[in-house]
Amino acid sequence: MRNETAEQNRYQRALSAQISASQNPPTGGHASFWEFNGKTLREHPPADGPAPSCRGCGEPWPCEMAETAMQQAGVHS
Repeated sequence: MRNETAEQNRYQRALSAQISASQNPPTGGHASFWEFNGKTLREHPPADGPAPSCRGCGEPWPCEMAETAMQQAGVHS
């Protein structure tokens, strides 16, 4: 993303953290949880722009689904 906002950057960090957590042996055993969390992140990305909306549901970004998934991946505001 070009000229991404702090929230868009936070989304990118959550995607990276999601991959790491799903492969980490202590947390990797929760495959169905990480699959659902990753699916939620992929389905609710931010749109480009200074005040992005959620591409998945159209709500102001971060929507409730994306916010929860990012927190589950360990990325807080």
